[in-house]
Amino acid sequence: MQISDVFSAHPKSVWEYLCENGQGLYVPAYQRQYSWDKSKISRLFEDACHGFTMLIDHEDSITFLGTIIAIHDTQYLTVNPLVKGDVPSRVMTIIDGQQRLTTLLLINTVLHEEIRYRSVKLQDQEHEDRQWLLEECMKVVGRLAKTFEEDKDYGDGAFRFYPRMIRAYDDSWSRKKGKANYTSPIGHYLHSYGQHGREEPKRPYKFEAPEGSSDQSKYKLLSDGRRTIQSLIKDVAKNNTQNLELPSFDVMIGARPFQDILVKADFPESVKATLTKDEAENFKELLRLVLFANFVLDRVAVTIVTAKNEDYAFDMFEALNTTGEPLTAFETFKPRVIHCEGLEAYETSKSHEYMKSVEGYLDGFGKTDDKQDATSRLIVAFASAERGEKLSKRLSEQRRFFKENFEKLGEGDPKKDFVRHLSHAAIFIQHAWPDDKAAKPRLFSVEEATADEVVLCLDLLRSFKHTITQGVLIRFYSEIRKADAENRPKAVESFIKAIKSCAAFSVLWRASRRTTDNIDMHYRKLMESGHAATGMPPLARRLSNGDESPAPDADLLQKALASILSIEGKIESKEDWVKSAAKIPAYRVQREVTRFILLAAAHDSADDKTAPGLTVAGKSGLLPLLDYSHWRDEGSQTVEHVAPQKRAEGWLDSLYDDDEIIDRLGNLTLLPGPENTSLSNASWTRKRLIYKVLSAATSDELDPLLQQAKDQGVDISKSTTELLENSRHLPMAKAVAAVEGDWTLDLVDRRSVRIAELAWARIAPWLGLPG
Repeated sequence: MQISDVFSAHPKSVWEYLCENGQGLYVPAYQRQYSWDKSKISRLFEDACHGFTMLIDHEDSITFLGTIIAIHDTQYLTVNPLVKGDVPSRVMTIIDGQQRLTTLLLINTVLHEEIRYRSVKLQDQEHEDRQWLLEECMKVVGRLAKTFEEDKDYGDGAFRFYPRMIRAYDDSWSRKKGKANYTSPIGHYLHSYGQHGREEPKRPYKFEAPEGSSDQSKYKLLSDGRRTIQSLIKDVAKNNTQNLELPSFDVMIGARPFQDILVKADFPESVKATLTKDEAENFKELLRLVLFANFVLDRVAVTIVTAKNEDYAFDMFEALNTTGEPLTAFETFKPRVIHCEGLEAYETSKSHEYMKSVEGYLDGFGKTDDKQDATSRLIVAFASAERGEKLSKRLSEQRRFFKENFEKLGEGDPKKDFVRHLSHAAIFIQHAWPDDKAAKPRLFSVEEATADEVVLCLDLLRSFKHTITQGVLIRFYSEIRKADAENRPKAVESFIKAIKSCAAFSVLWRASRRTTDNIDMHYRKLMESGHAATGMPPLARRLSNGDESPAPDADLLQKALASILSIEGKIESKEDWVKSAAKIPAYRVQREVTRFILLAAAHDSADDKTAPGLTVAGKSGLLPLLDYSHWRDEGSQTVEHVAPQKRAEGWLDSLYDDDEIIDRLGNLTLLPGPENTSLSNASWTRKRLIYKVLSAATSDELDPLLQQAKDQGVDISKSTTELLENSRHLPMAKAVAAVEGDWTLDLVDRRSVRIAELAWARIAPWLGLPG
């Protein structure tokens, strides 16, 4: 296959492209409605007016408006509804450039109306200059008309004329009154203006939405664009050089090439004479419009890239596009769903309900870039949940994923189930994995599963940016949404076990090694191929052969993750994990995981009376810290280095012999935020005093410590009441404060082991492992 078989590119003027014989421009349903505002329309006009002015001195002046990407749909695959026998012979499906093309069509219709309406006054005048201008008006009006409609030679009244551009689903070309339909903003506009333009020019055209239209906003956008263009056309006519760059007639008269290019001859002497008169303003305005219209038709150009099919067209668009707003894979997928349900039945179908859920999530993003990114992330997660596929964020890959996987499914329920699963993915991510970092995760319409531990695990994975787990969790969440009343409790129980298993596995894996060590790969394998050793089938909804997989089993998932931790992760026991976690520079490697480990170790703990500096497990309920509120309250539970990260006075040199020691678990504790900031590089004596203040249990114990701190110039931000209320939540600080003598390397090592042991005891049971 030659490259020329895939695509071709040709520069064409507006006249050459829009007036190609038998050509109809077709806007697919997934393309956005016309939305150009005043600034974008004005920019196009400014470019055109600059080229128009440059033509005075430069015969090769053109205005280039960029690239139009289209498919020559020879088999009418994109045309829906299709009236066989009446479709234009050359249908060009527009992939990119419909906003520019629509704007050009609006410009041409407004120029057509202005010139036609103004030229009526010349018809009864016999002066040579007036007759010459009338003839030029008739020429350009005829040319302009051919750009926005094509005469098909016969048909039912106005339906003999085809609008040059129409939109899928809303419009259909036909010569027959009963089959032709033009209800989209652009289709309706071109059809109705075409009728107006063939009548006697007695009244201005007024654009109104079709009768019975439920969505007036999309027609208003086009109407607003037309009004902007009308204002700019009047600026051209009146030579308003404050708003636009335009040449004067003084220079036009002397520029013979300019005249020859735009009217194919020199201005007659009678015309030149009229242009020198002050009282001939109407004549001048009309001639300016004629000249400008000819420039738009012949010297405003685009490059037409014609691709073999939709995939190639989108690839080309991504390669060429630098400033546009590319359509997301979801937007190009929607027409496939509509086509599957049938245009008439779609609005009342389940698929429509599911698609609205997805749109509800994505429409919540105000900025285009944010919406693009959210859509991309949703599709990546859905591809994992649906097929166990590792999908990139490339638009072309995501479009192909939807196209290939949806089309290979049987009609009816299989396709509906695909769309339903997509909606569950969107709902889950919207509520359980919100973009707003301050928002609390929740399980929409599954309140019975939203226990504090579940919310904690969701937020934990979100804070780790561990999106690889979304595919797994979407599968279990979807089972809840599908379950009937009898099976719902079991589905809820499975989800809770699955989320706790994922959170425990991810924390234990990452806290025991210096890198993520391919953790994503293990989750992907579970989605795509399951886990043979434990008998778990693939977690993805559909297997590689296309068959539907069994419902996900949380017990098997838990066993599979525990097995991976043991075999691939080489963590066969609590001792293995403690040894690994105690030796790595935890704070440096992964701070969020480390903070969670410290919080888990501090949960229901107390200072160890037999070993100053260490804590021990207390009875259940003694000090509940392993919950969502404490996890999110970084102001009261921030990670603090005991020995400072940079060598400082008052600390043993042995702590800095190995630069990893300072970042190990044993040299870390949890403190309120403001005190953490004020401590930084303080000496061990000064820090120990602050730890004693922060962990004092009674006023009798606290008051002398506060006086001692004041005497040493130590500022404590909290009041006595606040200090006493918070002291019970700082068991680690209390243990550190009990250390007499130096803060040593041996103590750091023993604390690292103890903290790891306590954390394991809290986290491992979530993965079905003994604490």
